Amino acid sequence: MKKIVIVISILLTSFLSSAVSAATDSQLLKEKLAKFSFINAEFSQQVSSPEGKILDDSQGMLAISRPGKFRWEVLMPEEELIVSDGQTMWMYSPFIEQVTLLNLSDAIQGTPFILLSGANESQWADYQVNKVNDQFIVKNIAGTVQDRSFIFEFNKSSQVSKFVVIEALGQRSEFKLSHKVLSKPWVEGFFDFSIPAGVEIDDQR
Repeated sequence: MKKIVIVISILLTSFLSSAVSAATDSQLLKEKLAKFSFINAEFSQQVSSPEGKILDDSQGMLAISRPGKFRWEVLMPEEELIVSDGQTMWMYSPFIEQVTLLNLSDAIQGTPFILLSGANESQWADYQVNKVNDQFIVKNIAGTVQDRSFIFEFNKSSQVSKFVVIEALGQRSEFKLSHKVLSKPWVEGFFDFSIPAGVEIDDQR
């Protein structure tokens, strides 16, 4: 009986220690992300299969103004634009001449942008964070089969230098950021989108 009590005590201590560590790691990541009010960077994206085969490469520009505003512009190999004003998100494809409108809160659920663009306390509560060496590994506490996990890395200036999205089935999207000094404020309307004439509109709000 005494041995059972000891084993249970060890297990409980281990569990509580892990829980405290996860809470501390979550707070540390939150503080790191809260240090910046904006991001202005070039990005490169590489998508690979669970087996490591490269499926896609792209490059572009990323601008984030916390909370909630961002502009994700793919320049190569095919132009695409995603813009959020904090309420609405526009996804525009010049190639197919179509724009899709979404509620931001729904659109970024389960993506790194929910944390990058300024998550609130209730949203942070949905995620478990573990710091492993220089990486912050983020997983949804609910743990459904559709859930993605994220990895964040920071450079010596405490800027986000890389984030990774790992799909439930193992597909991996890796984004590397090269930060640029913002020489002047973004122009008014930079985080808005004016729909071009003749474009097909898919409003899903």
